[in-house]
Amino acid sequence: MLSRLQDFLSRHRRKFIVTGVLVGGAYYAARYAQRKLVEMHEKQAREMFERTRRTNHFESTEKTCNQVILGMGEEMCDAVLRECSTDELLQQLRQNPKNKVELWEEMKVVAFTRLATFVYASSMLVIALRVQLNLLGGYIYRDITLEQTRITDEIKQQYLSLIRHFVTEDGIRDLTRYIRTQVIAVVKSSMPLSRQLSLNDLEQLFWSLQMAINADTRRDPNSKMTKYLLPSQSSSFSPLLQQMYNETLDLLESEDAIGVCSHNVTRGFVLACDVIAESLGETLQHLPPAEVQKQPEPQQPLKCNQSNSCGSLPSTEAVDNNNMLNISTVLMAMAKLIPIISGITSRGYDSASRTTNLPTQLLSFYLLAEKSKTLGANVYETFSSA
Repeated sequence: MLSRLQDFLSRHRRKFIVTGVLVGGAYYAARYAQRKLVEMHEKQAREMFERTRRTNHFESTEKTCNQVILGMGEEMCDAVLRECSTDELLQQLRQNPKNKVELWEEMKVVAFTRLATFVYASSMLVIALRVQLNLLGGYIYRDITLEQTRITDEIKQQYLSLIRHFVTEDGIRDLTRYIRTQVIAVVKSSMPLSRQLSLNDLEQLFWSLQMAINADTRRDPNSKMTKYLLPSQSSSFSPLLQQMYNETLDLLESEDAIGVCSHNVTRGFVLACDVIAESLGETLQHLPPAEVQKQPEPQQPLKCNQSNSCGSLPSTEAVDNNNMLNISTVLMAMAKLIPIISGITSRGYDSASRTTNLPTQLLSFYLLAEKSKTLGANVYETFSSA
């Protein structure tokens, strides 16, 4: 029996070897696949944890950024109001002086300068703080993941204090003076106090002013915003602070930042026209209809019925039968528009203010603008994973 068993094993030896190799290989392959599957699950879990931690840190950075923007925005508005104050002019006008025409001309320049400065300064501040806070947040996140402390409290304070050059030092002053020169060139001579303007005329005036401000390649607040926002380099900067300063300069001078600022400014002037229209509507409600001057209505086209009898189409007001005034057709003298333009920019940021407070509207609009938020998110993504 033993010999028959040996013969059986001898005859089927190759089968047993192949079967053993296959079974053993399958066993080790299963163990290897199981180990790789566990490693893959662990890697996915780590990546998910990393994404969750980064997302939470980014959201925390965004909340901090929004709070800082609103806080610095109040200071920025106060700085603009100081540079473009109309208090002394109003006090002189109340005394009915002989040179009141000259005073009204100066009021016109100051009113347009203050409005344009708010439009540009608000956009520049929001972009600068989005870049700074997200760059700093990226550095801090890298410190957390690498378990190091390169970003100390002193570095944070020194880096964030750079923007104070814009708010409390020379930035706002230089920006206001430059915009004033362009306002004088565009508005003062070509728009006399007696000039009758519609809202469309005002939009064209703002567009011309924006083009004039952007035309100077050395002082354009869009492409040269760092000229106003940040101080010059200092020998007291530490190597890390110098590196962060240089990176901030590069980001603010990038095509992305310039494009976002230009887009914001254009939208800001549109928003200014909307606020002026709302304020103008409130003013017209208190005027008798006889005092409201309107643009000539275009001649209505003829409408023919089936019997070939023709007549003019009813006007929009007649169709609506509401007797509501179409504010886009209203003409108002520049002298009467000046108090409206000055009034919507006469107060700083106030979250509880009415919609006719332009500085509040601008900061709120720029704060929520998708292009600005996307710029900040890209900065954070770059520096948190570098």
